[in-house]
Amino acid sequence: MGVGGGGKTTLASSLYMGVSCYFEVHHIIENVQEETSKHGLKKLQENILSAFSKTDVKVNSIVQGKHMIKSMLCRRKVLLLLDDVNDLSQLEALAGSHSWFGSGSRVLITTRDAHLLRTHKVDEVSHVRLLSDDEAMQLFNKHAYNKKDPVEDYETLSLRVISYAAGLPLALKVLGSFLYDKKKKGWMSSLDRLKDIPDTKIVEMLKISYDGLKDMEKEIFLDIACFFKKWEKDEAMEILEACDFHPEIGIEVLRQKALVSIVDGRLDMHDLVQEMGHYIVRVKHPNNPNKRSRIWKSEDINNMCLGDATMENDKIEVIKYHWQHSHDLV
Repeated sequence: MGVGGGGKTTLASSLYMGVSCYFEVHHIIENVQEETSKHGLKKLQENILSAFSKTDVKVNSIVQGKHMIKSMLCRRKVLLLLDDVNDLSQLEALAGSHSWFGSGSRVLITTRDAHLLRTHKVDEVSHVRLLSDDEAMQLFNKHAYNKKDPVEDYETLSLRVISYAAGLPLALKVLGSFLYDKKKKGWMSSLDRLKDIPDTKIVEMLKISYDGLKDMEKEIFLDIACFFKKWEKDEAMEILEACDFHPEIGIEVLRQKALVSIVDGRLDMHDLVQEMGHYIVRVKHPNNPNKRSRIWKSEDINNMCLGDATMENDKIEVIKYHWQHSHDLV
């Protein structure tokens, strides 16, 4: 369990490959969320049944599929990997309970939602930790270092990438692959651009968790990303409560989905998750802050004040204005 791009699938797949020889039968279902959306749960049930029976199996209904999986596997030692699960119905259809599988069986599940695992009463929930700086440098070197044509000041520039990625494997792989054949000027230009325009591959991977939120949870997430990161939780909760956002349950959902954390009583989130939130607010109107829901950059506020005084700013919900090192929300 962990944030998108944190290496859950890689770790689970590596474990699967390492222990699969100890099981009577084994099978992986990749991208459960995406495959369910495209083909439905019956198709995934058929995939499991066909893989374990080595014949083409069809099911007429999800209920029938459940009975067939249990009947086929309840006496066999099974290893099953369900990758990227995002809904309880998927677990209920594909791995309903312990009784579905024989003694010694193991079901590995990757998800971004800790609550989902607890609701399904899994035996153990493991949180995937992000990479240390040394580990991040090793992974980045694997994808970015060009032995034939090494970049001048490679180590110094690499440290900027390590700092930007903040231990997120996906970011290190994507940026490393992109920078592999670039010269020093290309590296510097790319790194400078990331300050204002995040890599879309990274953003879209992280945004999957955001897209699965309810509207009020999305509002809370964007407010934390734009305004409340590093704030005392109770202070931010007071403001969010005044907006009728019901932040107690909303923040708990965000924590379960690894979008928000609480560190020493303060709200926090990964830097790239915060950047994803900023991107969501800016993307529809990148050059027109008047039409965004939230404004937090001083230059945007100054440009608005210098602009057309008759312009209606009916889209703006919150402005964060810095004055003498304090912060005020309007």
